[in-house]
Amino acid sequence: MAITILSKIFFIVQLLKRNIPNFFTALNFLCGCFAIYLAFKNLFEAAFLMVFLGAFFDLFDGFSARIFRLESQFGFQFDSMADLVTSGLAPGMVMYKLFLEIGIREIDMSFLLLRNEFTFSFSPHAFIGFLVSLGAGIRLAKFNTDSDQKFEFKGLPAPANALFIVALPLLLEHPLFSNIKPFLATYPALMIICILSAILMNIRLPLFSFKIKSLNIQEYGYQFILLLTVIPIFYFFQWVAVPLLIIIYLILNVIKNSFN
Repeated sequence: MAITILSKIFFIVQLLKRNIPNFFTALNFLCGCFAIYLAFKNLFEAAFLMVFLGAFFDLFDGFSARIFRLESQFGFQFDSMADLVTSGLAPGMVMYKLFLEIGIREIDMSFLLLRNEFTFSFSPHAFIGFLVSLGAGIRLAKFNTDSDQKFEFKGLPAPANALFIVALPLLLEHPLFSNIKPFLATYPALMIICILSAILMNIRLPLFSFKIKSLNIQEYGYQFILLLTVIPIFYFFQWVAVPLLIIIYLILNVIKNSFN
């Protein structure tokens, strides 16, 4: 009897252990779903928090898979699907709603299908916001088929791009950026951001990561510089620090590649 109970406990423990990475991936997926809903309701701060949590869980699913040696093809594909939701569809919805916030109007559409009339509203001009989603989908597909991105990225990672995009509404409302709001909160500026977002995710520019490939500290100088900027920038700008850190990350990589 005791042996049977112990064997069942052992089986449950092993089952839970095998699914630790998938658990974090599922949390990432759900965070993305909540972020899309919150963005649809114009709750941009809450949507940003969900994407931020999703990116946090995204770090832990891969980390736990490597630590416990639980890497699998299913986990790899599940992670990509979750990233497509949290880092693709969610920022696309934020951009679409942001276009509407600056005054881009929706138009009413209706059509008949099987003698039933369907009516909905959408904005063709604001739909360019989903170019971010398309860029993220292409970026993730490239990552899945590229074996050269083990220790460095080729193009801006989709989660980093998503954090930049979903933080834009917060940046526009921050008092320290009130002077640039009239320039950023325009259709041409937001359209350029969408286009640049899709390009930066898929450009073949090598970008450093925080994955450890050797014990030589000198190889991680740029990573240390970025980490040193985190605390002071968060102190002064709070959550708006996220897009600023991503800009600094890109600048450091341009400097790094210019000297290589």
